[in-house]
Amino acid sequence: MLVLLAQLHCAIELVPATEPSARALAPVPAAEQSAAGTEHVFDYVDALSGERLSPGDVGALVPIAYGPSGALATRVREDDEAGAPIRRFIALPPDGEYTVRVDGLGSRRYFGCEARLPAAGDGPRRVRITLLPRARDVSLTAEIERGDARRELTPMGLREVELRPDARSERELEVVRGTCSGERPPRGSHWCVLSLAAEPGAVGLTARAPAFGLASMSVAMTDPARSVAVSARYPGHLLGAFSLRLGAAIGLLHGDGPGATVAVDVPTRSEATGGTCPAGDTCLRGLVHLGATYGSYRRDTELVGPTTQVTPDGETSATYGLLEAGAGVTVAPGGTGDRLRLTGILAGVLAARTEERRANNALLSEGSSRLGLVGDVLASVRFAGPWTVFAGLRALWLPSVGARGRQFSYLGAAPVSAETASLVQLGLLIGLGVDP
Repeated sequence: MLVLLAQLHCAIELVPATEPSARALAPVPAAEQSAAGTEHVFDYVDALSGERLSPGDVGALVPIAYGPSGALATRVREDDEAGAPIRRFIALPPDGEYTVRVDGLGSRRYFGCEARLPAAGDGPRRVRITLLPRARDVSLTAEIERGDARRELTPMGLREVELRPDARSERELEVVRGTCSGERPPRGSHWCVLSLAAEPGAVGLTARAPAFGLASMSVAMTDPARSVAVSARYPGHLLGAFSLRLGAAIGLLHGDGPGATVAVDVPTRSEATGGTCPAGDTCLRGLVHLGATYGSYRRDTELVGPTTQVTPDGETSATYGLLEAGAGVTVAPGGTGDRLRLTGILAGVLAARTEERRANNALLSEGSSRLGLVGDVLASVRFAGPWTVFAGLRALWLPSVGARGRQFSYLGAAPVSAETASLVQLGLLIGLGVDP
């Protein structure tokens, strides 16, 4: 990410004589002016805060003057009271321009600056030097992105992200955790970036996040803000806070027409990465499952007896409603662009079924409630934003779902058998989902 806003530049300029600060200069006798040169009074100003700097702030920044033929003769005059501007007598060329340069290589606080000034004019001269600070407070965030969707790393994960100079800037850049004033805020990721380059410009940074790798960014030292916000972005999986599915349940074994199903799955979240994972890794998360299904079944009944004989005795059918609660896992395979999800679920169910009747409408079993198990294996594919399409297989087991059938009797009547039968139903699940 490149942080470049309105750019600041250092400046060296003559203060107009109309300004109060220039008019307040004490005059220097003409004889002294001609012997020593033209007096220059240098005011140093911080370019970001606009505050005037004291001589102690800029002790390593020595102004040097150059004319067409080289360095100009300079004589130092003692400063006035503490906090007064720094003064120099400079022998100016008779006409044309001369260059004033402040070399910043000896300062860890400010970059240097250079400008050309007109030689013509009376002294003393007040020269305002606007300097760019070398240090910037950098506020770092880390975002996991998938296309246009982004999610910030958790505060715990952000604490593990390290900021350092990149390869091209490591010899002229210092990066220290905390603000440039020495504070270490309890929240967020704050760093002090200090450029030791000869000139202000863009400096390269690298943010290293465990598991996600490296992200490059740069900060312009000519940015007008003392505190700069940057964001490291990493490609990754974005797991939704929940997954909502609505679809059809079609029985393949012991089915009796289509049904409907609705489910909500809530995946677990990592304390370090939240609901995200690196894009190249296969992400495995547990989930909590809640659901409801309306469906129907058809099963075979038997005529039991006499003795140990068992004879097929037709079919019976019923409809049922399921309330499901369970757990499972969801898998986001690496290298799929975060479009594919594989999910496995095992849930306990409370099944409420209607009456079972035989082909001649004779009652076989009264309506009842049963406990059972259901297992789903699903594949979901994201096709637009949070929208997904899913398909999978379901296995439903209901023990003691109803009577096994009829019991043979030599008296002619065949009462309902006391034995019960279980139901194993296999089905297909298809439908649409939302994974925000």
